[in-house]
Amino acid sequence: MYRVMLIDDDVPMLKVLQQMIDWEANNLQIVGTTYSSVKAMHMFEEVQPDILITDIGLPQKNGIELANIFTSIKPDIRVIFLTCHEDFHFAQQALKLKADDYLIKDQLTAEQLEQSLEKSVTILKSRTGLIRWKTSDYNSQLFRQDLLKRVIDRAPSEMTMAYASQIGVTWNYPWFLLGIVNVQFSSFDQRYKQSEYSLIMYAIYNIALELAETCEGITPFLEKDNITILYNFRLNLAQNEILHFNNFLEQLCSQCIHFLKIQPTVVTVTDKMELDSIGAVYQQIIQNKIEFYEGSDYTVTDASRNAALMFQPAPQGFLNSFISQLGQAVIKQDLDSIRGILLEIADNARELMLVPEDFARELSFMLRGIELMFSNLKFEEDVFHYLTLSRSLSDSIALVERKLIQMKENRGIQGANVTQEPKLQVIQQYIEQHLADNITSIDMARHLYLNPSYFSRYFKRMTGATFTDYVHQYKMKLATKMLKMSNQNLESMAIGLGYSDRTYFSKVFKKYVGLTPSEFKAKHSARK
Repeated sequence: MYRVMLIDDDVPMLKVLQQMIDWEANNLQIVGTTYSSVKAMHMFEEVQPDILITDIGLPQKNGIELANIFTSIKPDIRVIFLTCHEDFHFAQQALKLKADDYLIKDQLTAEQLEQSLEKSVTILKSRTGLIRWKTSDYNSQLFRQDLLKRVIDRAPSEMTMAYASQIGVTWNYPWFLLGIVNVQFSSFDQRYKQSEYSLIMYAIYNIALELAETCEGITPFLEKDNITILYNFRLNLAQNEILHFNNFLEQLCSQCIHFLKIQPTVVTVTDKMELDSIGAVYQQIIQNKIEFYEGSDYTVTDASRNAALMFQPAPQGFLNSFISQLGQAVIKQDLDSIRGILLEIADNARELMLVPEDFARELSFMLRGIELMFSNLKFEEDVFHYLTLSRSLSDSIALVERKLIQMKENRGIQGANVTQEPKLQVIQQYIEQHLADNITSIDMARHLYLNPSYFSRYFKRMTGATFTDYVHQYKMKLATKMLKMSNQNLESMAIGLGYSDRTYFSKVFKKYVGLTPSEFKAKHSARK
């Protein structure tokens, strides 16, 4: 009889599960139930279940985290997930390594539960008596990551091939094709939160694993920000290896769109490579974003030509002139103007062939500049993170367009409230957090994701003071309060406010207050 453990923070649901089927008739025994993930940790060690049925949305540790922990303790445990979120169909793919099924609570029937349990029991029976050092799917993933690292680091081919064979990856032939799969963040941002990014990458990886089971020679790898796929093949006139690999990648993209509702991007290297040449090509693609101006799908037919690809550094303040234009388009709620300006920006970037990282930085500076024009609106920080990861010009522009359209729509609800002052409260907060530092306009600009030159001009125009003067004035106001209220000596006060010594502090104090610190303190004391 197989042992089953149930976890759900919805206590009535636990009772429903216990009563839904005849557990003993299915050769199953419920050995533990709990509503707490913390209690589940202790209970698991005591009851050592064969099958775990757990809700995903648990407090403290969610069901996925628990499954990771339990499978590391007992690699052969079978997992069935429960959830209330019926629109998360992607989880059926995302959790295949860790789960035998994914059941929606409000649609759950006794028949569905029995079918899922039957699947788990069948797997348990098939594994009875097998002792394999790689039974843990989690460990299998780590071994694959280590294998890819060896490939990228160009470890000796014979040793890498031997290691691949040891962990169950069969590479019998001398030639490889390479595929690198990423997500378009403009599509990801429509459905998911930044915190769900790793789960979505895991979902794509599991879809790739499932497809690879029927495609000889194809090995998927899960990286932090991409799915890397190697296709090991031999030259065969009867089979077109490029067509075979492209078919696999097309199926992968199609299932991502169907299950996850996101659009992947793919870089394919169809120039056949030996194992020891893969690492250099991979690093060149990842580090340089060679596909940035080529669209969502890019094929490299001659890997040696990519070495000659040259991007140009983005001129500082490259997009400053567009800030007011886009701000006015948002104010007027003119969608056509927004898209027209963004198209012009894209054309300029493509013509200049700007370094993708530089272009992402300038887009972030531009968005910060637009954000400062509106006192009641703020971009979500996710967009700045996505811009740094985005691997295509079209995706970057689409991200910015979506955020500007959201701002336009929000303005329609909240009404026009445009201010010509920067968010001084944000700047003051930063100064307060760095009182002991010598803060510059460059530091502040970086904090706000603004171009330093643009920030300096904008700040002076809006406040009538340079940023340096503003910081000194702000600190001297604090210093006058400190002199009135405490007996702190000038040396420690100077250091605490970010001044190198007492003499320089006194000089600055007199410039902005009109008296030296000693004169100010004596004058204040005389009034008491």
